[in-house]
Amino acid sequence: MPARLEALATAAGLDRAALHSQLAAALSVVLHLVRDRSGRRRIAEVHVLERDATGLVRTLPALRWGERAFVRERGWERLQNLLGAAGEFEEDRER
Repeated sequence: MPARLEALATAAGLDRAALHSQLAAALSVVLHLVRDRSGRRRIAEVHVLERDATGLVRTLPALRWGERAFVRERGWERLQNLLGAAGEFEEDRER
């Protein structure tokens, strides 16, 4: 996702560092949509954004749709922190 935005920013005359600064300030979460067989869109993955050691923004997968439900990925804790109590799953509340 950052690479696509870099290409658009370059065409608009914005340099890479400026784009990543704007990106970090504007977005926290990215939803990746896919079309199912009937043509409807559904969420396939949820990514959180974070800056790397060089200051560039990278995406970190937080949730991925498995066979029947979302599967937590390495960015889950960050997503949960961003969402607060709204980010709890039913099984988390039962523990």
